[in-house]
Amino acid sequence: MATGTVHTNGIELFYETRGPEQGEPVVFIMGLSAQLVFWPEALLDALANRGYRVIAFDNRDAGKSTLIRKPFRYGPLMAMLRYMAGMKVDAPYTLDDLVADTVGLMDALGIDKAHLVGASMGGMIAQLTAATHPQRVLSLTSIMSSNNSPFLPPPRPAALKTLVAPRVKIETVEQYVAFGLTMMTTIGGTLDPGREELEQMFRRSWERGLNPRGIRNQFMAILATGNLSKRLKRVHCPTQIIHGGSDPLIRPAGGRASAKAIRGARLAIIDGMGHDLPPSIVPRVADLIAANAERA
Repeated sequence: MATGTVHTNGIELFYETRGPEQGEPVVFIMGLSAQLVFWPEALLDALANRGYRVIAFDNRDAGKSTLIRKPFRYGPLMAMLRYMAGMKVDAPYTLDDLVADTVGLMDALGIDKAHLVGASMGGMIAQLTAATHPQRVLSLTSIMSSNNSPFLPPPRPAALKTLVAPRVKIETVEQYVAFGLTMMTTIGGTLDPGREELEQMFRRSWERGLNPRGIRNQFMAILATGNLSKRLKRVHCPTQIIHGGSDPLIRPAGGRASAKAIRGARLAIIDGMGHDLPPSIVPRVADLIAANAERA
């Protein structure tokens, strides 16, 4: 494994890479408020062991990448109401900026084309990258994401609240781990979440540094970008959509909407999976990503 920082799009992005240097690149893009350590090590290793060059990175406003400091005009609830009413949502940046970050990372690492794998917000970034930079994307795998349509079934209130507007005081790593485990219980499904792996993930996040403000920035970016459906018609690379049948945050209808919007996309609904990647499904997810990459 190697780590580093690249300068692109006016910011710095921290990344990790593993697998053979000459392997086909697979870029993993994480979701809202999530650092690169939220990708299961077993999943990244599974692709690296198949000969791929695996790159995972912190989005802006997460982990060791640049944190954005801009004032808010209103809170998440008002932003959601404006979004659902079809009104403009002010945000420090949009998903298009995160697409530019992703492409800039590839440029800095000398990657002409890559397979993209995104989860949640990262799935939207990956979808949008494939739509706007088709010459740079070999294949697309979007996990527990959507086409960001305002007409989709909304998240369960408890799931949205625990991610975007938690009212908890966290001063120690133990408090953060406890909060994280509670959050994953709320947004997870019915499968064994892998408590040991989750505890390690949250401890690593704490050590790398937290940015609560970044959660709101990224949430606003999603709302400010709006419906991706029209742009997704321009995606022509092999596409695999993976979604949890028990996802309370981005409901299964979100995955189905992305699959419907992208011509030729394959859809896999995994029973019992929520808005998480529990250990028991990692082998299947790895197989789906690899099979989709081979189609390219």
